[in-house]
Amino acid sequence: MDGITIVQGDWSYTNFRLAQLNKQDLRGVRFLEADLSGANLQKSDLREADLTHAVMAKSKLSGADLRGAIVEGIDFQTIDVKGARLDIAQAIVFARAYGAKVE
Repeated sequence: MDGITIVQGDWSYTNFRLAQLNKQDLRGVRFLEADLSGANLQKSDLREADLTHAVMAKSKLSGADLRGAIVEGIDFQTIDVKGARLDIAQAIVFARAYGAKVE
């Protein structure tokens, strides 16, 4: 996967395991249930992307921009999100992943 640039599209159910997608502009890309295990997404722009139920175990999202992205069904406990930008709705999903009760 070295040298690939994703511009747009529907990449649902695709295997991106261990892919190097750091610093990519992935705005609006659909990754519904895609396997992003161990993927490097550091400093990527994922605004408005659809990550619904994506498998992201051990992926790196540090410094990534996730504002507006759909993150339902993601297990944040296994993801490096240090320095990632989240909106309020995503912060609630993040807190619930760690067992918080949000009212």
